[in-house]
Amino acid sequence: MPIAGEWFTPTGLTFNSIEARPETTWVHFSLGDSSEITGQGEITDTQVKQSIAPIVARLANKLRGQKLTDDSDVIKLNNITVEQIENNIPLATAVSGLRCAIADALAQILQLPMVDYLRELYDHPGKADRKVQLYSNINRALKPTFDGPSDRSPDGFAEMAQRAMDAGFTTAKCAPFDECRAPFSNSGLPREAEIGLDRIRAAKAVIGPDRELLVDCHSRFDLESALALEPELREAGVGWFEEPVDPIEMADELRIVRDKAQIRMAGAEMGYGVGLFTKLMEEDVLDVVMPDVKFCGGPVEAYLIGRELEARWEASVSMHCPSGPLSLLASAHATAAFGNKIPLEHAVYEAYWRHEVLEPYEIIKDGYLELPDGPGLGARVDPVAVAMRGKQWTE
Repeated sequence: MPIAGEWFTPTGLTFNSIEARPETTWVHFSLGDSSEITGQGEITDTQVKQSIAPIVARLANKLRGQKLTDDSDVIKLNNITVEQIENNIPLATAVSGLRCAIADALAQILQLPMVDYLRELYDHPGKADRKVQLYSNINRALKPTFDGPSDRSPDGFAEMAQRAMDAGFTTAKCAPFDECRAPFSNSGLPREAEIGLDRIRAAKAVIGPDRELLVDCHSRFDLESALALEPELREAGVGWFEEPVDPIEMADELRIVRDKAQIRMAGAEMGYGVGLFTKLMEEDVLDVVMPDVKFCGGPVEAYLIGRELEARWEASVSMHCPSGPLSLLASAHATAAFGNKIPLEHAVYEAYWRHEVLEPYEIIKDGYLELPDGPGLGARVDPVAVAMRGKQWTE
């Protein structure tokens, strides 16, 4: 539903990357026109395990010189179907990044912050908040950094949870089951899960009963072990049970777990499009869906997911974002636009200089992200940060 009379005609494409830690490199691109309007997107490939830049370059070639009036033009002009995107995560990543960059550019042309652009596109009444509550994902901070090794002990989890609580966060999330991968050698609760439960208990002891601890399982379990694990998480005071199995590939198994569980089931971070997330809710697979702006279709699609699902199932959408500052910013605009009931994910303490990646700097205070005032996303990846810690290239 484009806003009439405005368009963006891209002519140039450049990529950049910044090394955040040994296992994470944030990858971005800029799509520019002849008038110096530039839209940006993040295509970090940590989960995908392949470079997305060549796919972005191929899709962007069909956009050069075209009058783009809507972020979904990338799909139309490349003759891609939603089904193709749903079944191809690298393609979904490239499409989502391009949709983000186009929406960013169009919002700049209209001189609207992204949050206002999203609401104006769909006649959303009222004014959105300019501060977005975050929850602290402490997992990345407990992995090796350029400054030292990891501490994945229960004490390490407790110390990082305490650091997040001291900074003003009221919710933390961890992924403690490093040693687990189905199938397991014993029935019931896997022996390999015990150390993970110790990590959870240590973190929860610090967080306390009045603040929330969420647990991500990264699809490391199967039906039997997930059913055995749920009572242990419930007894430990965990707030949600995220992806014990893949909710898209193993929806039938996860529905069984959800039917028996007494804590919320969350997940679907790799899903694309409002249709898929609606189906997961309608078919009682999940209590909370977790669209990721890098995979779900960019900020416009994320907004639509949140707006449509929250109207039917309150507190059912929590955007997934263990990513770089650009993705967090795009996610925060979408989250603010649909009026989130659950805090937005933020990977805390992955790099102490993280705030310097964007110009103007990322501002997080007392567990809230402050949206910048400028049009579009309101911030750019700083070329100085790229020069200091990464590289730039063209495809």
